[in-house]
Amino acid sequence: MSGELSIEDLKEIASQLSSPIGEMGLVTSKNMASNNGNMILQTIAVMNLKQYESVLEIGPGGGRHVSLLFTEIGNLDYYGIDVSQLMVEEATEINASLAESGNITFSLTDGETVPYADAFFNKIFTVNTLYFWKDPEVYAREIYRVLKPGGKFYLSFAPKSFMEQLPFTQYGFELYDLEKALSLLEVAGFKIDDTMHYNEQIKVSAEGTMDREFIVVIASK
Repeated sequence: MSGELSIEDLKEIASQLSSPIGEMGLVTSKNMASNNGNMILQTIAVMNLKQYESVLEIGPGGGRHVSLLFTEIGNLDYYGIDVSQLMVEEATEINASLAESGNITFSLTDGETVPYADAFFNKIFTVNTLYFWKDPEVYAREIYRVLKPGGKFYLSFAPKSFMEQLPFTQYGFELYDLEKALSLLEVAGFKIDDTMHYNEQIKVSAEGTMDREFIVVIASK
């Protein structure tokens, strides 16, 4: 897959996936929306969202999927936080008509804290951000803190066995198998409710695809 890519190329890909910037960041955003689309849809499907719930998404990227939440649910208080200013701006623009109603907000965050009050959210979800958490144990505790008692956290990620096949993941990625991910959540105080396993094909080049396994962990406070 790496073919003609240099080490600097691979580092740039890794950096953009972590926090997209500039023109390349906009291209990365579209690619992430495509490759993560099924993971996002499957995660939303198991969330069983209800009207008037308060929901946080960590790392929505360009937010192209957010309108689907409102199409399915209707009234929902949605908050999206991202470490990329570019993604916050793009998601806000793409979802401008929803934002006018006042029930959707995108904000820039430092990736170390979750800037909301204790017990604020009914449900929290994140897709393919786990690898980039700066201090995983601290951040998992932050997620636990802002979740209401009885609330649910949905953590979606591709396991180490798949991720280590991608040449750019050796630069700035922390890879997880299921045991490591569950341990992280349990140390933060979460109770593990279920783990869902999926397989799909993703596009990795103009000519080819790869089989990808991904996992959705359902945890509660």
